Amino acid sequence: MPKRIQDLPAEYQINQRALAQAIGARMRVRRTELALTQEHLRARMELAQVVISRTQYSRIENGESLPNAAELIALREVLGVSFDWLLLGE
Repeated sequence: MPKRIQDLPAEYQINQRALAQAIGARMRVRRTELALTQEHLRARMELAQVVISRTQYSRIENGESLPNAAELIALREVLGVSFDWLLLGE
């Protein structure tokens, strides 16, 4: 684990993990509603000029990683949801 991550308070790490899991779960639900595979969703993200590897997409959807700003913008567009829903579930 990188030193900069080790120095963070435990509450921060727990919060980040919970946020990543919640975003990933919402992504999976919406992708399923749209009847898209992960590969189809990634292809649509590429059309929005955001290239993401299969591994990175899987890590985000499984709640192991948070999406970056460009990925969030593309996901909002491709999934047809608001940022509020994607990030907060509202």
